[in-house]
Amino acid sequence: MHETGSQPTIDESATAVVKAVGVRRARHRADPAHASLTASAVAERVTGITLPPRPGRGGWWLVGRVLDDIDDAEFSVWFLPEARRIGMSQRERPAAATPPLDSPYYYDGLRRKWIDAATGEVVTDPAALGLGSRRHESGQRAAT
Repeated sequence: MHETGSQPTIDESATAVVKAVGVRRARHRADPAHASLTASAVAERVTGITLPPRPGRGGWWLVGRVLDDIDDAEFSVWFLPEARRIGMSQRERPAAATPPLDSPYYYDGLRRKWIDAATGEVVTDPAALGLGSRRHESGQRAAT
């Protein structure tokens, strides 16, 4: 058993993240609003990342993240080694990035989505807005 304040192993951290992901996925599968989604569709949209353990308060350790694209939310996964308990807390959204002045849309790298600069809403299809026609360093006219 762990001594007080001992760091969880990477296997314990991974197990905690897998269980936390399973809880979020089960929640979506049980929700009638998402009845049209298959188990595979839910699995594609709810994923987890194991992090190197970082100490928190009260003996808890931050061991990973759950990325829930269905609810557009991100959760921290916490593990208490002595009691073998797992907890999750929703992470707050980072402050919105300042949009570039030359475009009504910008790409928010933290959210990994295109954003309408005027409304702050997520743009679902940037290709339909002509964003794909911009010149990029990897485009056809790029110098090689």
